[in-house]
Amino acid sequence: MVSVTVLIATSMGRTNWLINRSLYSVYKQINIDAESIEILIVDDNKNIDEFFEIKKQVKNLRIFLGIKDSCFKTKVIRNRRTKFNSGTGAWNTGLEEIIKSNKDSYVSILDDDDFYLKEHLISCIKLVKKNTLAVFQSLVWINEDGSKIKFPLNKNKITPTEFFIGNPGIQGSNMFFKVSELVKIGGFDENLPNTTDRDLMIRFLNNLSDNNAIEIEKKVGVLHYNHDKEKVNNKLDVKKKGLDMFYQKHKNEFSELEFRVSLERAKQFFNYVYC
Repeated sequence: MVSVTVLIATSMGRTNWLINRSLYSVYKQINIDAESIEILIVDDNKNIDEFFEIKKQVKNLRIFLGIKDSCFKTKVIRNRRTKFNSGTGAWNTGLEEIIKSNKDSYVSILDDDDFYLKEHLISCIKLVKKNTLAVFQSLVWINEDGSKIKFPLNKNKITPTEFFIGNPGIQGSNMFFKVSELVKIGGFDENLPNTTDRDLMIRFLNNLSDNNAIEIEKKVGVLHYNHDKEKVNNKLDVKKKGLDMFYQKHKNEFSELEFRVSLERAKQFFNYVYC
């Protein structure tokens, strides 16, 4: 049996989305053994009152949906590491918590404003083999105006270079990892204010000895909401700082051409100019 913990970091007062979008979508997963799925919510809100509000609303949602105590066991904890900086400290707090209880489990990451389609978890679980370290399922971006962008996955493009120069379709909410593998590479970089998923994937792939340890599910299983509310990528001054740090960390690993291609994309999307 594959043991899975869904890890949700929450911040910026997004409790309504957390409860009624992301957590709700986990509770509505089908064709799985709900007793083998646990949920860990890590609160990174500045207001401590939000922690108690989250716990109350989790309880209310479970009652409303009629979820038994033995199913989808849900725990809410506070971030114990770097706070209020892109969620990385909260993710790492969660990874520490998970590996303490089950080093052989898998972690399915979900942003507090995203949504799992009803068969996402079982789709990932079915692909797990003895040596599997990660499973990635295709996602769709839903923009503020309602338009959609599909990010189909191609295993041949799951390389460090592709993450350096662009977005090959893997980010927080469609990451499904062997938890011990993330701990082994040091988890998320808590110094970065953004570009954290790209950084994590570059380090994960650089450490990967067998490409067969990755599985791909091309059928869409995750909805990412590309909203214009407060988030780490919506503040251009903070985004510039993150990109400065990202390039300082990884530039020398790639060719000059790859660096120029990456810079062109950063300029197009974030008006970024490398200095």
